[in-house]
Amino acid sequence: PIYTILVPLYKETEVAQKIVRNLKALDYPQEKLDVKLLLEEDDQETIQACLEADLPENFHTIVVADNKPKTKPKACNHGLEQAKGEYLVIYDAEDRPEPDQLKKAFYAFTERTGVRTVCLQAKLNYFNPRQNFLTKWFAIEYTTWFDLYLPGLHALRAPIPLGGTSNHFQTDVLRRIGGWDPFNVTEDCDLGIRLYR
Repeated sequence: PIYTILVPLYKETEVAQKIVRNLKALDYPQEKLDVKLLLEEDDQETIQACLEADLPENFHTIVVADNKPKTKPKACNHGLEQAKGEYLVIYDAEDRPEPDQLKKAFYAFTERTGVRTVCLQAKLNYFNPRQNFLTKWFAIEYTTWFDLYLPGLHALRAPIPLGGTSNHFQTDVLRRIGGWDPFNVTEDCDLGIRLYR
C-alpha cells in the first residue's frame, strides 16, 4: 500500500539533504511512497535546501503559513490533510530509519493477532553511543525507555506516551481522532493517550 512519510523541517538546512538521502534508501517501492516535507514559510533557507536536494517525483514540499500557533503538530496536520497513504509515519529531520522499517511496520499492522493495531512506535536509539559521555547517557536513556519502560506499559495494557518521531499510524484512524493538537507542546504524548481512549 501507499505509505505517507511526514518530515517537519524548521531551521534544518544542515540535515535537509541527509533526510532526503535516508528516505530514498528505504527498502520500499518508491512509487508507493508519498513523502511530504513540511516547511515553514519564514524559513527560506530550509526551503531552498530542499529545492536544491533534487527531490524525486514522490517527494512534495508543503509550506505552512507563518501564523499562530507555529508548532510541529500544526505542520503535521497540514501534511495529514494531503496524505495519500493508507499508512503514515512521521520522521524528524535527523532520523536515519532502518531501510526495512516500513515493511516491518506494514507486517505488524496486518498480522492477525485478534487485536487491531492502529499505531506503532518504532524503537529509537543513537547511532553514536560511544562518541562521548553525553551520547552514552542518551543511549542508556533510550535503551531503558524503549526496551523496558514502554514494553512494561504495553504488557499492562496501559496508554503509550508516543515519542515525536518514528510513529506509524493507520491514516484513517489518525484523521478520525483529529490528528495532532496544534496547541499542545507534548502533542506526541497527547496523541498516544487519545489513541488509547
